Amino acid sequence: MTLFAVKITGLITMGAAIGYASSIVSLHMKLLEMTFLLLGLLLGLHIYSKSPHNLIPYTLFIWTVSPEARRLLDWTFQTYSDTSIIMLTPQCVSLILLIPTLKHIKRINSRVSLVLKITGAAILYGFFLGLLKYGLSSVYELLNIIVPFLALVYVQVNKFDSTVWDRWLRSFTCLAVLVGAYGIYQYLVLPPWDHFWMVNADMNSVGLPEPQEFRLFSLLNSPGPAGMFLGFALSIMIVQKKWRAFGLLGTMIVAFALLLTLVRVGWISSIIMIVAYFARSHLKSKVQLLILAVFLALAYVFVLPALPGASEVSSRISTFESLEEDHSFNERLLFAKYIISDVVSHPIGRGIGSSGLGVKLTQSADTLKVFDNGYLNLFYLFGLPLGLGVILMLIYIFFLLFKISNTDKMYAPISFAAISATLFLLLGSNVLSGLTGYILMLVISFAFSHTSIKRRDM
Repeated sequence: MTLFAVKITGLITMGAAIGYASSIVSLHMKLLEMTFLLLGLLLGLHIYSKSPHNLIPYTLFIWTVSPEARRLLDWTFQTYSDTSIIMLTPQCVSLILLIPTLKHIKRINSRVSLVLKITGAAILYGFFLGLLKYGLSSVYELLNIIVPFLALVYVQVNKFDSTVWDRWLRSFTCLAVLVGAYGIYQYLVLPPWDHFWMVNADMNSVGLPEPQEFRLFSLLNSPGPAGMFLGFALSIMIVQKKWRAFGLLGTMIVAFALLLTLVRVGWISSIIMIVAYFARSHLKSKVQLLILAVFLALAYVFVLPALPGASEVSSRISTFESLEEDHSFNERLLFAKYIISDVVSHPIGRGIGSSGLGVKLTQSADTLKVFDNGYLNLFYLFGLPLGLGVILMLIYIFFLLFKISNTDKMYAPISFAAISATLFLLLGSNVLSGLTGYILMLVISFAFSHTSIKRRDM
């Protein structure tokens, strides 16, 4: 047995021992949650010291499985809580990226530095504005916001080569196949721990807690994050064979699971990324896009009707033809009107912690857990001047990556696809934070880093 395996076995054994011992006392569940967090951190630090190129895949894994680990623990003790220490694990593990980032911070290029100055000013302002009023909610949401931008800087300053980036993208699509496969099993069977969560979390939009009667959410918190996760992965799997996990079978699993989420923005973001990628890639790739479009059209006509849940998927797609009659679309319009009036009356912003999942940690009445417009959310958090600054920064990245992709045909096209998806998805929610922001900023970072490496080698 290798030294690495011995250490991992020791960590797992230690965690199990602590967990078992803690289960006989009154705080057993919280101690088990803390054990999960500490083990995640210890393993992350070990990976950083021994195999730093595997740190990004590890953080993606922790982001992906933590919600399901929380549900398993809740079901085991038949106790549901709106808050769980386990849900802090992805953010805390991702903060390990700070260690090598600070070590090599002098390598940061001027473009990434500009992005950081604008977002840093907005984040600091929003945090101090919200901290006194929202407390722990502000701290939690601060972590959700800074971690994606930390990934952007981490990749840029650490100068990993393209082999490592390809491995990262392939590991992401491997996770997507795992999410898709478990999601399909979940949809067909509905395991008891997921049933327990559906009943107690009071998520009416998910559907009935019965097999094939709900929207797939797999290992993640809800259908929304699952749909976007699978949508990002599907586009990456389609545009490049070398990034595709488990070949055509893996792609089909991810695509079918995405359909079962019934998340329209997941489908649209995937299409946007695919079209944006091929628009900036070689002519050969554009021919492949045409072939792919024909293949997907045939699959929709002949394969989809024979699959479980086909009627729900077809019904969801048909709503694109009559958005004015769609309840979800109309609710978003009403929400946007309300928020615009609020932003105008509070032009300085409300601060970080006033919206997002972190509002569960505060008792304040003027908070919004669900925010159905990401652009308005930036104004809501940071005020009109700094909110506009962040939006202009994103537009700057869009045009910069469009320009870089004129000459760099390796990673700039996929980075351009990611920023294109970001600008679209902000119409629905603030995708700059949490897991979606982490994935998008990770992919965007490749163009900046690849350009820096090419210049360094010249």
